[in-house]
Amino acid sequence: MAVVPPMVVLVMGMYAARARATSGPERPRVSIDIVGCDAALAGEARRIAAIELRAALVEPSADGTVTQVTAECQGDLAALEVIDPTTGKSLARAVMLTETAANARARLLALAVAELVVASWSELQSNPRPRAAPATPLASEDVREAARAAVADRSLELAVAFDVHRMASNDWLFGGGGRATFWMSPLVFGRFDALIDYAEVGRATGSVAVVMPSVSAALGISRWMGPTIRPSISLGLRGGYVRMNGIAEGMAATSAHKAGVWLGPEVAVQVSAWAGARVHPILGVVAGVHLIGVRGTVDQGRDVEAVGLWSGISLALAVR
Repeated sequence: MAVVPPMVVLVMGMYAARARATSGPERPRVSIDIVGCDAALAGEARRIAAIELRAALVEPSADGTVTQVTAECQGDLAALEVIDPTTGKSLARAVMLTETAANARARLLALAVAELVVASWSELQSNPRPRAAPATPLASEDVREAARAAVADRSLELAVAFDVHRMASNDWLFGGGGRATFWMSPLVFGRFDALIDYAEVGRATGSVAVVMPSVSAALGISRWMGPTIRPSISLGLRGGYVRMNGIAEGMAATSAHKAGVWLGPEVAVQVSAWAGARVHPILGVVAGVHLIGVRGTVDQGRDVEAVGLWSGISLALAVR
């Protein structure tokens, strides 16, 4: 039998330990037993709920490592129960499946299941060491850490956005960028974004190429309206840089450029659809005012104004 040198054993052990340390906890294990529902609806609801929970879907087990969910359909009502060994809690609620269209009931049931499980797992963050120990034995620390990790980063939402910007001079710019939203509580959030908009606007004597990069920081509130819609409103400060390059047509006009910074407050109203899903769309409208701005003077035509009031529309795809 071959003998492995001690140094090789040591190196292999260090590599394995490093791999375990960087790979993070395994996915939590969840069983979802849906009875009394249409088979296709039940299967789709189980699949969506497992995705929302970032969990491994397993068969029902009482080995103390599996969060067990039971959903019983009773006509238009679904009775849900969660038995969670990570916190020692049992939760129950009932939801009406008639609150949405028939073809969306699987998603509604899945989101209800996921929300109830997350309500239990969230205690692993808010109260990881309860003073009153549960009567039933808790799952191992590895299992508890897997469940905690599954909900730990739900406070961060990243999005890519398409943006339409309307200047005070009624010129429209188009662009987009990225956005990060941090949930400080179920109600309050902070948002940061970076956008860049561009257009070549026409005038009687030529055109003006306008490029307008900007960044913003905002604080807002939101709340759920039904199981899938989440509106929000925020107040923030946006600032950036604008450059206007004149492009003259003919010999009678001259080309020029103007550039400078702009800054001012903004208010945004957004609506997230299927907001509980990992990936969901967001539609928003925004309005603001330039306290500092830039005005591009146009001979024999309307000035290009990055001053005064402005507004915009955005369509974003967000990932949580």
